[in-house]
Amino acid sequence: MKKIVICPNQLRDVDLELTEQLSALLRENGAEVKVVPFFDKDVGEDVVRAVEGDLDGADMIVCLGGDGTILHLSKPVARAGVPLLGINLGMTGFIAGLERDEWRETVRALNGDCTIEPRMMLDVEVERGGETVAEGLCLNDAVIERGGEEHIIYLTACGDGRKICSFAGDGIIFSTPTGSTGYSMSAGGPVVEPEAESLIMTPICAHTLSNQVFVVSPARVLTAEIGGSEVRTVGRLMIDGKNLLALRTGDLVRVKRSEQVFKLVRIKERKFYELVNRKLSMKV
Repeated sequence: MKKIVICPNQLRDVDLELTEQLSALLRENGAEVKVVPFFDKDVGEDVVRAVEGDLDGADMIVCLGGDGTILHLSKPVARAGVPLLGINLGMTGFIAGLERDEWRETVRALNGDCTIEPRMMLDVEVERGGETVAEGLCLNDAVIERGGEEHIIYLTACGDGRKICSFAGDGIIFSTPTGSTGYSMSAGGPVVEPEAESLIMTPICAHTLSNQVFVVSPARVLTAEIGGSEVRTVGRLMIDGKNLLALRTGDLVRVKRSEQVFKLVRIKERKFYELVNRKLSMKV
């Protein structure tokens, strides 16, 4: 018997109607099912419950929601080493393996009729005055962005301690291939297929004649140091769209490939570039 943990976003699956239907279907097919609602529906998406204890012994997580819900779950799921199947109840749904009307296909995973697609993640830390003051794990991206009252932020980016570029602008995005179709692409970055396992560094509105994007080896350790003559808060660090820390001049943000791997369940074959064209309404 397989243990399946269903993590629904109650803001997407109102009254947990689809969750109940899926639970019944999986139980009929011999699975042990546990339902763990992820968000507090009365408060909103900023209040999430800790699910780590509920993942013990699980063979698979089924996430009902959009890509944002999957990004929330990616951290505890990766640390638990449990594969996740996403059923898209959101808008774009790049990461999810199934669409809303395909939810019955989930039973195929009970018989092993699926594949596991590993996705690289990033470890992020902030060094201030020689000490680590914040750490994070992300599946999509880590973003340094200027504060609301700041006109620009000054950054020097390095790879393995060697200078890559310096510029003034709105910030910089460190992205995985999974996150390449998100904020990085909107800022002029490339679309990178997941198998490439590259690190992507995309300046945001850089005040230079050439706004370069850098795609580097996943073995590199990338850093961005925040410049300025006066020590003050000039921006913030976002991890997968959530605020991690207010940043000051002199802070050093370090990004590297994580040992944690997000395991994505695929039931239906989805060719990457066909998915990109369909989801982004791009004509081939």
